[in-house]
Amino acid sequence: MKDMILILDYSGEFALDMVKRLRAEQVYTTICCGATTAEQIRAIEPRGIVLAGASAGGMGVFDAEVLNLGIPVLALGHTAHMLLTALGGACADVALSEKKAAVSYGESALFAGVENGERLIGEARVMMLPPDVRMSANAGACTIAFEKPERKLYGVQFELERNDPDGTAILKNFALDICGCTPWWDSGAALREADRPLAGAAEDGGRAVCAVSGGVDSTVAAVLAHRAFGARMTAVFVDTGLMRATEIDRMSARFEALGVPLRVEDRADATLRALAGKREMEEKRAVVSAFIREQLLRVCAEEGAQTLVFGSNYSDTLQGGPEEWQSDDVTVICPLETLLKSEVRRMGAELGLDELLVSRKPFPMLGLGARIIGEVTQERLNALREAEAIFQEELAAAGLARKLYKGFPVLAQGLSPMDGEMIVLRAVTESGAWLMPARLPPDLLERTSQRILKAAPQVTRVLYDETPTPAGKETFA
Repeated sequence: MKDMILILDYSGEFALDMVKRLRAEQVYTTICCGATTAEQIRAIEPRGIVLAGASAGGMGVFDAEVLNLGIPVLALGHTAHMLLTALGGACADVALSEKKAAVSYGESALFAGVENGERLIGEARVMMLPPDVRMSANAGACTIAFEKPERKLYGVQFELERNDPDGTAILKNFALDICGCTPWWDSGAALREADRPLAGAAEDGGRAVCAVSGGVDSTVAAVLAHRAFGARMTAVFVDTGLMRATEIDRMSARFEALGVPLRVEDRADATLRALAGKREMEEKRAVVSAFIREQLLRVCAEEGAQTLVFGSNYSDTLQGGPEEWQSDDVTVICPLETLLKSEVRRMGAELGLDELLVSRKPFPMLGLGARIIGEVTQERLNALREAEAIFQEELAAAGLARKLYKGFPVLAQGLSPMDGEMIVLRAVTESGAWLMPARLPPDLLERTSQRILKAAPQVTRVLYDETPTPAGKETFA
């Protein structure tokens, strides 16, 4: 894949958003670590490079030899300072910080079609430009952007905001006009990319096991694996006892309708015993992960499977992927590892998955255990499961379930030793880089609270969480 844009990530916050924007314009884009060297980039052969950084931050590691590859470079946020330094310029004191400023754009291919106007500037520094580098945008006397057009090198001191048409226009100008990328990445290309590793494994013979969780990613992976392996494939769900009410029944019916064989492995009692005394989230996650891994490898051995398939998507890949599942006995394939969640959802719809599954909100691998503060017991699970069902029913009845980014209850110990359990309701919407608490109708909250208190007698308080959190850092994802 040479017809692509490579993003070097220096902040971890904006790079994935740029991938989403460019792929929406059918430009294939992928992310590499900011420490990637010029030689490594030369081997990848991208059409263009974007340095992604926030407005303020550490300088990071940048191999200045990247500028000698003859590949266009766009540096955003604090990485513009790195680019300027590599070009022989310098940055001084902060000129603008966390304020809106009227930005004027000069004649530049990067800003074609972008009109002058106000932008939020996180941080802009005073810049000393070398003689062969020219200013391409300014806010008063402050240089906001610079370029060396004959070498196709561009620096912009602001990051691109979410839901920002001008930001998308800047990226399109860079990818299509400056780098000469072809808009080829569409649903057909995504499906071919996902099919490729499965087809290769199927040609080698043997059987496959696909780990499924009930979510859209793993279900799409199972459908693709079934298309490749046919009767030589089995989908496996390991029941840890931490799922929501009726979820396993719904999943079984769905797989039956799809014609994909599903094997449910009941490890609920054993998992609960192993979770006894475990209070920290990481140790609970380790217990559940170990049970699932052990059972999947056991099924692979029983089925004589040489291939183990997972539905990890691109976000999962960036966080490390299922590396802990590697085994000498099976080959692990993640056919969706290069696909965004939105791309997987579109693929699911095209493969005939029902709309409720395609739009299903992500659910943690730890299940309800991720939303229990402290030890997981059967009694506490029952209380949270009741609260979950009631809250989801009320959100759906109010027409809010699909409008929210996510809504769920969390179970915690009461505020005092004399209290019983406490349910904290959480409902958020996306706003820029933040998850903001939704303004739910008071009667919905009142009705939900009353129903939970009646259905789960051990719960003595129901609260609503109004704390904003950064996107991607939701504690009980």
